[in-house]
Amino acid sequence: MAAPQPVFGSDHSGLYFSKEVVPFCAERFEGADRTPVFHHVGVYAYRPDALAAYPSWPTGPLEQLEGLEQLRFLENAHKILCGEVEARGREFWELNNPEDVERIEAMMVKMGDL
Repeated sequence: MAAPQPVFGSDHSGLYFSKEVVPFCAERFEGADRTPVFHHVGVYAYRPDALAAYPSWPTGPLEQLEGLEQLRFLENAHKILCGEVEARGREFWELNNPEDVERIEAMMVKMGDL
């Protein structure tokens, strides 16, 4: 599964998340050029009331199409704050299952983080 790509506004509020690269860029970027495309790392913190309400919200068309739970928050008028981190040259893997831990630990050792 592709990692979600975030698009956020000037206040860092999430505007959209997709499994595809967004926004579309007709311009070509090279090497160290800054691009408007961000890779989603996915560390979440939810307010207890939002987390409690989440199951009662309907699954909207965007969440259904993309398969991303973040879109349920946006489709139900709840903000998601995005933070930027410098990660050029870093490796990423999603941690969704216990078997992902070994792969992530190996990457961290390779990058000198563990």
